[in-house]
This record gives sequence, structure tokens and C-alpha cells, in this order.
Amino acid sequence: MPVRPPLRVSVTRHDEKEQKLREFVRHHITSAAAQTAAAQGMLMVVARSAESPVVKALAGLAPEIQSAGYALRIIFAHLEHDALPDTWERDMGGLRSEVRWARRPRLVEAHEQLVLSPTVCWIGDCMRRDPAKCDAFENFVEDCGEAAGCATVSFERLWVISEPIRRVSIAAPVPSPEAIASLEAPQPTIGTRH
Repeated sequence: MPVRPPLRVSVTRHDEKEQKLREFVRHHITSAAAQTAAAQGMLMVVARSAESPVVKALAGLAPEIQSAGYALRIIFAHLEHDALPDTWERDMGGLRSEVRWARRPRLVEAHEQLVLSPTVCWIGDCMRRDPAKCDAFENFVEDCGEAAGCATVSFERLWVISEPIRRVSIAAPVPSPEAIASLEAPQPTIGTRH
């Protein structure tokens, strides 16, 4: 019978959770093994909302995640106004992401999770539990294909039954009057005589 590595289980204070997640993600996306696994190129996240510590941790690491060649697939359980926040693109630092909404109330029974690779994942509290009101239970799983594989299967099943989210885009900058005038001014042409 193969020996499984122990799970790194902890009970984390709410104010420490984001920092611990950031360190865990940074360690795994910058390691040599992660650089070769970046061909997978996708971090899979199931989160309570855009305000969840796991999402905030990823937003804080957006440049590092992007430079390592990763993008995000995210499933949210709770959204206001059926759309992403107006500041989503800015908050995520331009990180490529595809987002869905687990609109069905039963899906709130799932746990928050983050799959970093085929052998590394994080599993947090149930999404119905408000992380601001209590200490968080979480598992940091390393070198366990079984746990990360189950988290991946769970993510993919949730992904299929979740709805794509309409994006609320940040308004494009309005060009200055000078820029508009330069576009309208006649451009010099080169004439040729025959």
C-alpha cells in the first residue's frame, strides 16, 4: 500500500488567511517544477465571492502568476447584480480569467478550493460559511495527485453546471480633443504625375 504524504491541515485566523494563501501560491508557481508544469497554464478556483481571501491572494500575485504563464478559471457562489464588480479587471491586474457563477443554491455546499497543479491544491471552508465571522479551516495539499485530482474533477463538474458571467467592463478612456482633431485633420499625401 503506498504511503500518502500527510495533509497540511490548519485552523487559520481570518486576518492571516490571505497571507498564508499568497505564500502557498507563490511557492508553487515559482518553483522549478511549477515552471515546467506551466504548460497546464490554468489555476482553478472555487470561491464564495470576489471578496474571498483566495481571490484576494491571487489578485495580489497577479503579475507573478501572469509571468509564470498561468491564467485563471474561477467559479463564484455569490455575486452582486449577477455580474463581476466594475473593478474586476483592474483588481486582477489584467490577469487572464474566465469566470462562472454557481447560481444554484445547492452548489453553495461546496468548499472553496484552488488547484495549482496535478499534485497541489488548497481546500478551504464551505462557501455557505462567512469567513469574516469565524476562524477558517483549510487544507494545504502538496504532492498528492489523489487530492488534487479529486479537486480538479469537482471543479470541472461545477464548471459545467455553472453559468458564464457577463463582464461589466470599465469604460474606455475618452480621447482628448487634440487627439480627435488630429484624426480629423487631412493627412498629407504624396502625389505622382503621369
